[in-house]
Amino acid sequence: MKPPRLFIAATRQDDGKTTASLGLLMHALQHTDRVGFMKPVGQRYVQLEDGTKVDKDVWLIRSCFPLHDAPALMSPITVPRDFTRSYIDQRAPETLARRVCDAFEQLSQDKAFVLLEGTGHAGVGAVFDLSNARVAQLLESPVVLVAGGGIGKPVDEILLNVALFRAHNVPIAGVLLNKVAPNKLAEVNDYVRRALAWHDIRVVGVVPYMPLLSQPTVREIAALVDGAFLSGDAHAAQLIADVVLVTHFSNEMAQRVAPQTLLVTSGEQSDLLVACASDEQHLQILRTHVAGIVLTDGVEPKPHIVKMLRQVQVPVILSELPAFQATSRISTMAAKIQPDNPEKRTTIATLFSQYVDMSALGLFA
Repeated sequence: MKPPRLFIAATRQDDGKTTASLGLLMHALQHTDRVGFMKPVGQRYVQLEDGTKVDKDVWLIRSCFPLHDAPALMSPITVPRDFTRSYIDQRAPETLARRVCDAFEQLSQDKAFVLLEGTGHAGVGAVFDLSNARVAQLLESPVVLVAGGGIGKPVDEILLNVALFRAHNVPIAGVLLNKVAPNKLAEVNDYVRRALAWHDIRVVGVVPYMPLLSQPTVREIAALVDGAFLSGDAHAAQLIADVVLVTHFSNEMAQRVAPQTLLVTSGEQSDLLVACASDEQHLQILRTHVAGIVLTDGVEPKPHIVKMLRQVQVPVILSELPAFQATSRISTMAAKIQPDNPEKRTTIATLFSQYVDMSALGLFA
């Protein structure tokens, strides 16, 4: 007997598909340890110590939960560079489809529930005959569609995606609206439910936007700016809530720094760097509120300043990028959930227990 399963798709990138996967997995694992997770097609992958390539979301799930299926079963297809060109040169839809189905058959043995995570919207992967709609069809899985907050645009995007899933005879288990402005929660819930009811689509959750889930870690910042840690790498998991470009240090500026702030500056700003490492009373706010520093243009501070920063373990990243480019990248980045974000997982668990109707999904309710 095939276990119950759900396929998580989204209308757009960064709508919250992985957040939904984490929330549903945490709920399922409260009821049974016989839970499986699979991302049939992955576009971004990491290489494990044994050389196995797995999707980044599979790596995240394996790092967060006690799921011990073989990585190759959890991530049967990854899409490296030139994969699409090679496939178009030598089309083999049956081969890829069989790889996905065989992995699912093995992974789902003795499972009470399997969560399947797609890659983007319904049509992603169609170029090599494995769109999300096709994969959900192959694995005979109903779909939970994650969309952004709002009314008009999300409903339009939902209906566009639903059309392709239904063309593949894939049932829609429900729609989950994510990142909804808290003050618009009731309004969005009412109007979207009524609009989608015309098309026999139910809303199973309306989740408010939580700033914490969009905050990057210092480690993510370092990767984004192609930087290396000069100090404080032990605190690389600290979250960033604000970014400030500093061209001149003053005591007034030090008092205005908000909690969890990342400073972007130059290694030539000796007064600022010394202040961040100082134990002087009037600089206490600066010390406690600065979560990290990015030094731009490849300018490294003088050795004695680096030594001071290392002694107090301030996370400092040295990047070759110019200040404006580094700040621009950081301010527009989409932070992802990382294994060392327990506070984010706790927040997701709370949100999903409060705002998602698990009984409507038939998920251990």
